[in-house]
Amino acid sequence: MRKKKVVLYFPRVFSDTRPWHGVPLSLLAISRNLVKQDYDVKIVADFLFKNHIEEILNQCKDSLCLGLTCMTGFQIYDALRIAEAVRSFKPDLPIVWGGWHPSILPVETIKDSHVDVVVRGQGERKFSEVVRRLCEGKDLGEIPGVTYKNDKGKIVSTPDCLPEDINNFPPYPYHLIDVEKCLDVTEYGQRTIQYISSYGCPHRCGFCTEPIVNKRHWTGLSAERVVEDWGHLYKKYKIDSIAVYDSNFFVDKERVYKICSGLLKKNIKIKWGNANGRISQLVKYEPEIWEAMEKSGCQMILTGAESGSQEILNFIHKDSEVGLIRPFSELCKKYHIRIFYSYLIGLPVTGSLKKNEKFIENQFEYTLGQIGEMIDEKQGNRFSISIYTPYPGSDLYSLALKCGFKAPKSLIGWSNFMAVPEDAFEKDITRKWITRSQALRVSMLTQYVFGLMDLPTRDRISGKITSPMNRFLFLFFWNIGLRIVKLRWKKRFWSIPLDFWIFTQVKKYMKFF
Repeated sequence: MRKKKVVLYFPRVFSDTRPWHGVPLSLLAISRNLVKQDYDVKIVADFLFKNHIEEILNQCKDSLCLGLTCMTGFQIYDALRIAEAVRSFKPDLPIVWGGWHPSILPVETIKDSHVDVVVRGQGERKFSEVVRRLCEGKDLGEIPGVTYKNDKGKIVSTPDCLPEDINNFPPYPYHLIDVEKCLDVTEYGQRTIQYISSYGCPHRCGFCTEPIVNKRHWTGLSAERVVEDWGHLYKKYKIDSIAVYDSNFFVDKERVYKICSGLLKKNIKIKWGNANGRISQLVKYEPEIWEAMEKSGCQMILTGAESGSQEILNFIHKDSEVGLIRPFSELCKKYHIRIFYSYLIGLPVTGSLKKNEKFIENQFEYTLGQIGEMIDEKQGNRFSISIYTPYPGSDLYSLALKCGFKAPKSLIGWSNFMAVPEDAFEKDITRKWITRSQALRVSMLTQYVFGLMDLPTRDRISGKITSPMNRFLFLFFWNIGLRIVKLRWKKRFWSIPLDFWIFTQVKKYMKFF
């Protein structure tokens, strides 16, 4: 008997000029119950197939439904493009949406004609139940955490539910994708694969959507499951590194210690990084945990420092202290672990542009001052600054509205909703409380200044260039740019950004960024 088929699509993360590839983890997550229930699951992405649109349409001929996942931004545009093509090709095929954006704005999402069902939050159990009921022609009203259009076209939303313990689900079915096309070259490996070991975050940051979607609930795989999974990936796909995509990997320090100890005990020789954690938790870790992290291959920790101002940290409910940055940096340096610090700029306080401009300049002063203390070329720390993004339902969203933020009113309206325009020199900016020059400075710092100061990334990119002459030219011009950005950083001089404009034009035509 032929298996019933489900088709899933992973939309482009960026536009055509900014290629991305990697493991579509969200789709693997919702596939694992379906695989166990013996459905035929087909996962499609532009980097997995030469003609992904043709592949989608071909697979949808005999499918039960099409599933799409998306974050706010360009993924919405691409998901709508695919949904429109499928709708024209097979009008009666149910189209189910999930992911961060539909979970944040389910009713607004379901109003679009290319959306039939929205799965809110954790989708493993809900999506498999949606598929089963679609197959049987039953109503979806008994499934918690879904928003859908019933037979009469009325929008129905069932009650929310907390995330389920992810230990209840099978391992990620990596066999559904061509893993070789998803592997990446990172600062810590030539064959890096992405992985998620936990779901949710228990903290209350005022800018974050986690408290909305997951109600500050956290669930993590047992240490034994993580070690088993990593060992399997290591042996089957010959990987040398893992990129951890958890919202907060370090919530349970005993689990972290057991994972590291398990990797050492089983002699799984891989490096791992990108692991997200809070400074206020990590500084409390005992020396034996840090030692186990180092020995097991931990290469990089991603952390939201957010601001060099204690006033700002309190304002956004970070529940951390500025003074913890220094001891945290020293701990990571002692155990040879790099840090990726992320910061926020552009938090509004009033409806007055002049008052906000002064307030944001203070944010710059404190933040750049702190980054200046943390820059250490030998340690190789990385820094990123983002403009605050107002998301519906977060604590700071109502304040953003009072300060002049005009939220999109439709699904397509959120497709070009970005913290900074893709072209940093575009004039349009959706945050009316931050000036154009301040927004440009954020782009210049993150993409250009901090980007060229990141020497491990320089070495990683140059390693991809096969031609000796091209590699020489790449390093030659990179090092010239490095001298310029170091001078800009030293003088804190951001005006006359001609060099930055040249950098952005070159970056558009290079596939290494």
